[in-house]
Amino acid sequence: MKTYNEFITELNKFEKFMFKQGVKAIKKLNPRVPTKTVKKDALRTTKGLRSDPDNPFVSPRREAENLLKKFQRTIPGQKGENVMKTKSGSYINYDPTRVRQGDDAGSAALGTFTMRGQSKKAVRNMDKKLMQLGKKSENARSILKNTGDQHSAIYKAPNFKYNPSDAKIDSVFPKNRLGAPTTTNIPKRVIPDVEKKLDAKSIIKKFKRNKK
Repeated sequence: MKTYNEFITELNKFEKFMFKQGVKAIKKLNPRVPTKTVKKDALRTTKGLRSDPDNPFVSPRREAENLLKKFQRTIPGQKGENVMKTKSGSYINYDPTRVRQGDDAGSAALGTFTMRGQSKKAVRNMDKKLMQLGKKSENARSILKNTGDQHSAIYKAPNFKYNPSDAKIDSVFPKNRLGAPTTTNIPKRVIPDVEKKLDAKSIIKKFKRNKK
């Protein structure tokens, strides 16, 4: 039987917490069920949350991908999840999540970006090689700089929007007036000023050093 650590290798902190709670709940309701079966069920349920469009504990990129798949499943005229209509009018299988994770190399010809292996060190090495090409590599270096490593890219929209699915994912991300990706600011006074509501029993005075 796999150990607990082997089960949660690919899960983030939220998923680890959900996994623990799920195991406890199932064992409490069904104490006679084997631990192996309980962990398997809890792990399957927890991993399923990654594809939930309403799950706030995923990266912005995965959230946008989940919304695209929901759109493909529910909107009339669509052919189903991960089925993309190309610009030529034909339909092909295209899973943006698997392509991004490097698990679907067959779709690489569509001008997509795979994050697998895009560490900071790998990005630096690629930039050094492109730098040797001179002015010919300026556009490529600019794209590489904007994309960044895999940790940075998971918070950004796709840089390559040659196919309709990636273009739809890109539309979910906030844009400025010029159409460039930007961050969303929190509206003023949405976060209450907690300091003014504190009922302190003592007054904290600013420390002043005595001059000699």
